[in-house]
Amino acid sequence: MFEKFRVSLFLAYKYLTGGNKGITIFTIFILTLIFLQLVLVSAILGGATNRFNELMIDYQTGNVVIEPKEDTEYISDAHRLMSKINALPEVTGVSARIKGVGKIIYEDRSVGATVIGIDPLDENTVTKVNSAIVDGDFISKLDRGEIVLGREISGGYGALMESKSLGGIKVGDRVNLSIGSVNREFRVKGIYATLFFLVDSSAYINKKDMEDILGVQDEAHEIAINLNPGEDEEEFRKQLMGIGINEEIRVWREFAGIVELLTRTITQIGNILNLIGLLIAFVIIFIVIYINTINKRRQIGVQKAIGIGSNVIVASFVLQAIFYASFGMFLGFFAMQYLITPYTITHPIQLPIGPVILSLSNTEALFRAALLFFATILASFIPAYMVAREDLLELIWD
Repeated sequence: MFEKFRVSLFLAYKYLTGGNKGITIFTIFILTLIFLQLVLVSAILGGATNRFNELMIDYQTGNVVIEPKEDTEYISDAHRLMSKINALPEVTGVSARIKGVGKIIYEDRSVGATVIGIDPLDENTVTKVNSAIVDGDFISKLDRGEIVLGREISGGYGALMESKSLGGIKVGDRVNLSIGSVNREFRVKGIYATLFFLVDSSAYINKKDMEDILGVQDEAHEIAINLNPGEDEEEFRKQLMGIGINEEIRVWREFAGIVELLTRTITQIGNILNLIGLLIAFVIIFIVIYINTINKRRQIGVQKAIGIGSNVIVASFVLQAIFYASFGMFLGFFAMQYLITPYTITHPIQLPIGPVILSLSNTEALFRAALLFFATILASFIPAYMVAREDLLELIWD
């Protein structure tokens, strides 16, 4: 067995060194590009998924959210519960929110929206909405009668649903907020754009204003919690239950339904692109090996005549293709690891959801390499087998 492998390796070496150098370089170059395409698609998808997760945590949910018990509208005694949570060493911020769903009216336009009442000092310890202001300022603890609008409500600033917005309202304009039977006038203090559609479709007012509108006090619809980097949200959930918190406790992933839908859609598109890349690799290797076998038909016939088995001849062409793939993947991995990825760290890819840094695990890279390797072996085996199984006389005299 080992002797046959040595013969196959020797024949592959002779094919490579005696063949057209231009075709060899071109084949390796194409396989390098295909490998880069396979891993780049996965890396961009990984980076986009990480970006979606960051947007969810940084601008909407924090790491963990506490909601009212089943069949209960509010979390009561919210201030006491916040103090209890804040005392935990894993916690960096806690914010109690009270929400109202209503209409924001400006002149002859109105937009349905979720309006969130917050204590700005608390909210700023959990989310970064205050840092996403594109015009005006975020509300402060003492502000009353002022509102901050997401760009999907205000319009302008790159809003995705401009036709459904208030048509480009400006800071300083006054709007009417209608929640249930209560109508209040608010001055627009700021407009924000997080690049996350769900968050940009909301508005923020002072919690005291929302309590007046809803007629409640020291109650909340949810309490958002931010944790130290690297903390396990599931373990923290168990810890909260262990200290006697009986409300519904949910981690941020449970709110990521739309994000998971987008991620699955993008992943399926990426799989289609990867399949196309593998088919291109298959066709290129098939053509290169097929041409080689056609040009070497007489040589193959002579090899069979002197006793070299068909399986050894087939293996020699497969080894030739493996060399192409291995060298191409090595160059592709080197370019990805030491050129492309470091570049995107300092120069992130600008997508509609914000800057994205490539993210590719070693497991994912090995999986893509294995797919390309398999496609290469299959593509080389078929034409080599077709020629090697022909009759010896036909190979020599055709």
